[in-house]
Amino acid sequence: MIAKDAKRILSAVLSLVLVTASPQLLYGYQDSAPAPANDSGNPAEPVPLSADQLQALVAPIAPYPDGLVAQVLAASTFPDQVAVAEYWLQQNKNLTGNSLMQAIDPRERD
Repeated sequence: MIAKDAKRILSAVLSLVLVTASPQLLYGYQDSAPAPANDSGNPAEPVPLSADQLQALVAPIAPYPDGLVAQVLAASTFPDQVAVAEYWLQQNKNLTGNSLMQAIDPRERD
């Protein structure tokens, strides 16, 4: 039970870090230095980040296992599905083991 709570807290903290850092990653926002002039004339083209800026961006999530980061990234992409899954789990608390796996994926397993 404590491990589940720890995983939830860790997931929430990691999600917060990723949500906070995602504008920098997606849009190339830079707090420390002004963006260099864009020679192409296309204002929608993102400005590449320097190696130091990328390092600062990913440093908060670097200590976490890749599998956990992948799950949190997927969950942050589809937060509505996370809420639906949580609701479904609350409605099906009695399912465990194979019965839980069969309820999640009703296809026949070999």
